[in-house]
Amino acid sequence: MSSFRNIAAPYWAEFVGTLVLTTVGLGATAQSLVNKDNQVDALGNSVAWGLAVSLGIWSSEHISGGHINPAVTISKAIFHGFSWAQVCSYLLAQTLGAFVGAVLVWANFASGLAALKPGEGLHPATGAFITNNDFGQGFLSETIGSALFVLAIYAVSDANSSAKNIGPLAIGLALSAVSLGLSSPLGLALNPARDFGPRVFAAIAYDFNVLTDSSLYFVVPIAGPIVGGSIGAFIYEWLVKQDAEYHHQLEAGTA
Repeated sequence: MSSFRNIAAPYWAEFVGTLVLTTVGLGATAQSLVNKDNQVDALGNSVAWGLAVSLGIWSSEHISGGHINPAVTISKAIFHGFSWAQVCSYLLAQTLGAFVGAVLVWANFASGLAALKPGEGLHPATGAFITNNDFGQGFLSETIGSALFVLAIYAVSDANSSAKNIGPLAIGLALSAVSLGLSSPLGLALNPARDFGPRVFAAIAYDFNVLTDSSLYFVVPIAGPIVGGSIGAFIYEWLVKQDAEYHHQLEAGTA
């Protein structure tokens, strides 16, 4: 039993870390949607999502590496030697964690969300759980934002980085910065699990059109972050990063 628990621990850590991320982040989004007289503005939402990322990483980093994002997991498998054998299990754990986080947010704000009156288009309560945008613009924003975000993750996580000791906080600040700079009014995901898990819940609870709408926008928060994250990882690993030996030579003045 102990051996099984140790083997399963990284996947549980990714599940819990992503659950923490989505519960805090979606909670802030739901609060701004429900409490219209006291809306959380763009700054408040971005800060809340940044803190959510930090808390999610702190909850899981020492056990699983604190990916809590399929785009990060895939980029690490491509560029950082993370085992491809673990990728599918990590992605499943992250998506399930995001789904359960959405359930917790729904339970917390159920009465307020129920008071939102459906009109034309998607049920308004789905806005607490999903991102939405024009397909092309959304894909561009997700790709650019994820490239910058994953680039920052790699920079902060570098053994030579002065920010590595406050890594989760620095990564959360990076998320807030990207969100403030590039987010549309309906938000950026920058994380396929953060959108797809809650989107499945929103489809079950409110409006299945979030998955079947003719725009097929649900593809964007999946593909955009994976493409952008891979680009950001490539930029850091192949264009920016110095190997450890050369870095020490520079510090010693012998390079």
